Amino acid sequence: MLAESPFGAFGLAVDLADDEGTLLNRVVTMLTAGDEPPVVFVDDAHHLDDASVSVLSQLATDGEIRIAVTVQPAVDGRSPHFRELVADGLLHHVLLDPLHEDDVTAMLEHHLGGVVSRGVIDATMFLTMGVPVRVLELLRYARQWNRFRLRHGVWLLDGLDIAYDERVRDVISYHLARYSDEQRGALELVVLAGEVEVELMLSAGYGEAADDLVAAGVIGLESRGSPVYVALESHSTETIRVTVPVGRSRRMFELVESAPGTPSQRSRMLRADWGLSCGARISLRDSIDAARIAIALGEWHRALRILRGVPFEAMDPQELFDLGRLYCDVNLVPVGLDILARTVRRAQTPFLVLEAFIVWIFRDVGRESPSLSVDDFLTALDRIAAAADGDAEVLAQIDLTRVILDRVSRLTWARLSGDDVVDARWMTTEEVPETLRVSIAIAFASKELERGRGEDVLDLLEETEAKMTTIGTPLIMLDCFRTWAMLQAGRRNEVRDGLSEVRSQDLAFLAASSGPRDLVLARILGQEGRWAESARRAAAAVEAFEYWNQQQFMAFALAQAEYSAMMSGNAEAADDFDARFVRLPVANVYLEGGRARGLRLVARAVLTGEQSYLDALAEVLAEAEAEEEFALAMRLRLELLRHFGLYDAEAILALAAAAGERDRWRLGSLGAALRNEDPEALTALADDLGGIGPDLAERCREIAESWREEPPTHPHRVQEEAVELTNRERQISRLIVAGLSNAEIAEELGVAVRTVEGHTYRMYRKLDITSRSEVAEALSRLRTDRPG
Repeated sequence: MLAESPFGAFGLAVDLADDEGTLLNRVVTMLTAGDEPPVVFVDDAHHLDDASVSVLSQLATDGEIRIAVTVQPAVDGRSPHFRELVADGLLHHVLLDPLHEDDVTAMLEHHLGGVVSRGVIDATMFLTMGVPVRVLELLRYARQWNRFRLRHGVWLLDGLDIAYDERVRDVISYHLARYSDEQRGALELVVLAGEVEVELMLSAGYGEAADDLVAAGVIGLESRGSPVYVALESHSTETIRVTVPVGRSRRMFELVESAPGTPSQRSRMLRADWGLSCGARISLRDSIDAARIAIALGEWHRALRILRGVPFEAMDPQELFDLGRLYCDVNLVPVGLDILARTVRRAQTPFLVLEAFIVWIFRDVGRESPSLSVDDFLTALDRIAAAADGDAEVLAQIDLTRVILDRVSRLTWARLSGDDVVDARWMTTEEVPETLRVSIAIAFASKELERGRGEDVLDLLEETEAKMTTIGTPLIMLDCFRTWAMLQAGRRNEVRDGLSEVRSQDLAFLAASSGPRDLVLARILGQEGRWAESARRAAAAVEAFEYWNQQQFMAFALAQAEYSAMMSGNAEAADDFDARFVRLPVANVYLEGGRARGLRLVARAVLTGEQSYLDALAEVLAEAEAEEEFALAMRLRLELLRHFGLYDAEAILALAAAAGERDRWRLGSLGAALRNEDPEALTALADDLGGIGPDLAERCREIAESWREEPPTHPHRVQEEAVELTNRERQISRLIVAGLSNAEIAEELGVAVRTVEGHTYRMYRKLDITSRSEVAEALSRLRTDRPG
């Protein structure tokens, strides 16, 4: 190689095979040709031979040439070439850090020509570490193999393993060439095994080399009972796993397996995967255990790779369920549902049937899968009941499961209430399976956020996550609600910090979590008044949810995208999102349904100017206040003020009294300023409304200025003189007139009895009555009094 020959770096410019006695003179003449000292650029100067370094250093010292060099730091910490020139001030040492995430994002969007989803950004940062040349290599490969998918102007990651082709592996291999043979052997051993005890590394003759790698930050050294070297995951480690020759890999595997010690779960998983790849004997049970560890750690593709050779007959029902849920998580829903059907047919406990039901109902939006139907779950429960032989505990679980199946089956997108799914006490019951526990937590979190109880939601989610054993789609959903709760609690900086953390570097996990992360960013950017950026992130969220079949988020994502597009002045995009919103299947469960309807109606009212949308918005507002969803109600009242100058000062004051500590003073001051029509107070308050939105602050300034120019005659105040019942109150009133009890009404509507009681109480107050016998007459009077 030229790097190993004297003056080898100049082999393409001078003939190295010619007279050796004149070689130095010919190199100097070539370098110093011309009237002015030339600038010599040296890339990868750490590969230069000593003779080339010497002549370049001497000519630079004499002022005959100027040089610019790039040098990769040595693994063992030795000083790089040209250190004397740096010490003499002839070269300036500049450390080039990896690109910042924002720069990588700009690079991706410039190259691809569209909005880049969060999943693409996360995967690119992991695979390239922000090194520009690696970003370019990834882009070339991703475009060649269609790893990035374009949907409505948004680039998504397909979630499949990105195994670089031979050219990219050559780049990684070239990068590894800077290691000595001992260093490379130590690195391969640690990467393949996941962790290696120091004693074993010393016995293999790699101790000093391993310490060099630790000093360079390539591997880690931790104490786990005894000190162990641990692998630090990157794309280079994945490349090492597939490029180590099988023979050497097999010898390393036998060395590690013969050593005593108790490896960590992650190491057990990696070793099973390693053994299968190099042809070692791995039992079916070890394979299944390793795959379940991979699922628990969020290593989705590794789990699928390990399970590929395991027959279904070797799996028990719980293992089948884990596999079926995993296929659903990686968006292979038909395969996942087929495996879930096997689970249901073989399930021996009612709660396993219930777990499969929860996964099915969130994944099969239209409930039209040929594999499963509600009847299949009911049949499975009948079979388990028949085999229970009168076991009271099992029969009680079956009864609970039937109740939940019935209630969840009847939920619609317009309403998801934790109170209506199952009593909260089941959250703390140990035997309740994880999938159900998380689903209940999400239902309660959705409801409590609309009530404005963000801090309570954070406590609930922390308690729920503490009992979770897997990193999957349920945890992605919990993370989304956690960030929403933090935003509601005013902890925006914590949310931004959290977005830079990922729980798993599996590409399918990164891609599947991109929708919630983009949606959170859209909300933050909207709060900051950066609506064009908010619209881009919301659009990315919509496409990610659609691609990954995460339909439970779609109503809110489409509404946020429509609203952000409207705020950014893109009416055409807003209309497109609205058309998709209208087409959403009604028979589906959507999260944050009230907020979604409210945002969508605001956008429609602003864009069309039609009163019907404002009327519908008033109805959603009335329902929110009747349900004590104070956060949702306040958001809608602020939207009416922000966009239309409409407000009810007394209602704002009432909502402020129910708000959390953070918002109570601000909202109370806003309500008081509006009630008192005090321009000075309203102007002063506008400066403090940045957290709610700069456009709201501007509306307050406009109102205050109008008051100064002309004393107010109450043109903006909304009077609520007429009695108006909400849709739910009208439903309940008709059922009362029909003679149904509160319990029967709750059963008819699929809600809790106390929810019916709350509606009834508020309805009585509106109608100024005190008993059920007065409802029919009051309704008749209300119809008579209504104008027209």
